Amino acid sequence: MESAPRSGTAYSVQTRARVESTGVPEFYLVPKRLARKAPRLAAFTQRAEAALFRFIFWLMRKLSIDQAMRLSAAVFGLVGSLSDKAAKARDNLAIAFPDKSPQWREQTTREIFRHLGYSAAELLKLQQIWEEREQRIEFVLEPEALKHMQSRRATVFMTAHVGAWQVAALVTRQYGFDISTIYAPESNPVMQELMLDLRQSFGEKLIAADAGPRPLIKALNAGESIIMAIDTRPDTGKLIPFFGVDALTNTSAVGLALRTGAAIVLSRAERLPGGRYRITVYDPLVSPIPDAPVKEQAVAVTEIVHQHFEAWIREYPEQWVCLKRRWPKAHKL
Repeated sequence: MESAPRSGTAYSVQTRARVESTGVPEFYLVPKRLARKAPRLAAFTQRAEAALFRFIFWLMRKLSIDQAMRLSAAVFGLVGSLSDKAAKARDNLAIAFPDKSPQWREQTTREIFRHLGYSAAELLKLQQIWEEREQRIEFVLEPEALKHMQSRRATVFMTAHVGAWQVAALVTRQYGFDISTIYAPESNPVMQELMLDLRQSFGEKLIAADAGPRPLIKALNAGESIIMAIDTRPDTGKLIPFFGVDALTNTSAVGLALRTGAAIVLSRAERLPGGRYRITVYDPLVSPIPDAPVKEQAVAVTEIVHQHFEAWIREYPEQWVCLKRRWPKAHKL
């Protein structure tokens, strides 16, 4: 029997330390350099951004899924070309794909912003996608993954910002998991209000990324599950190879699973023609060094996670939403 829908979205584990340390909030249209030099302009732009996205969100709710996807892709493609986040995407692509040309990186960056628009529309239309899942979603589970999903035991679900990553979490609804979603607060207060309302509309349990590990441990020990995207650069972590270059990486999610006995499961969602999706759930990951200390096991398992993420990104580089610096500045190309 299928249980009532629960969580449907995954969010990055990040903190606001970078914003608080500079005193400069993040913007979608204004480069940080300009925001520092012209705080009045920055404040005006932040209000304008909020009004723009509020209108876009309202409009997309009125449209069909396919219409909303096209509109959002066009808007985000335009906004992306005006933001300083495009440079970060190009830098990340240069490190991940050193053999590709600058022209390829430029074109791929433009496509990344279009796919960011797709993701925004998918978030707004997630409930409708769920309601139309028989026509829109193909679920593919590896053998041990199927057994695990049927067991519904405590799990740390992980994904990356590749493809229809917002849609990937719908598999937890399909199998009736009790999910807590970790989210990163928005620096724009109006956007924060919009996103919280959207997330809460799914009836999911929300845990802010800066709340610390206690609520996560409590949820896992209670037999509940958590879901997160862990391919972005955290403020603290371990240096672990990613595309052959050491990158600061969150290992605490894997560590929480190892300490509480929760399973570690990767899921991804691919966009298919005709507004359809394929959600793949991989067999639960196991530690290759089970007798080692938990911290060492966490690093070893996270390395395996990275191998999966690298494969997804190589398959769809234009769908990798990598808009923050992923590697240390010393590796900038």
